[in-house]
Amino acid sequence: MSWLRRNAEPIEAVAASITACVTLGALVAISIQLEANDLVSRQQSARESYRSHLALATANPDFAAPADTCALLQSDRAGAYESFVEHLFYSAEQMLAVEDGWQDTFQEKLGQHAAYLCMEDTARGDTPELIALLQRFRATACTAEITCQTEN
Repeated sequence: MSWLRRNAEPIEAVAASITACVTLGALVAISIQLEANDLVSRQQSARESYRSHLALATANPDFAAPADTCALLQSDRAGAYESFVEHLFYSAEQMLAVEDGWQDTFQEKLGQHAAYLCMEDTARGDTPELIALLQRFRATACTAEITCQTEN
């Protein structure tokens, strides 16, 4: 017992150091867990957005693969078509931000809208991933300038 009394201060210091290390480890673990939960949530949201876009494409096949983009843009459905493409952009932004390997899928989806996307005044993207995707797409698909006389 006298040994404990003589060494009480060093023992308390070691115990306090161990407690601080355990606390710090717990904080790091909590931070890692929160980041993992955030990633899973963003991945789930991105997948849901893509599924939603696929449902829109199934419901609107004339938007998913327009036969004549210029005619579509001059019709009373132009706004709906532009929103459809914006939804594709939104899905792409989300998927590209959380998972690798989707670039080719979205390149293919964008290919259905080349006539619209190659026009000078179409959207450029809001995120670095989407901007890079659109630049890559336009570099390979937009070999000639396309213009439509729209009634917008």
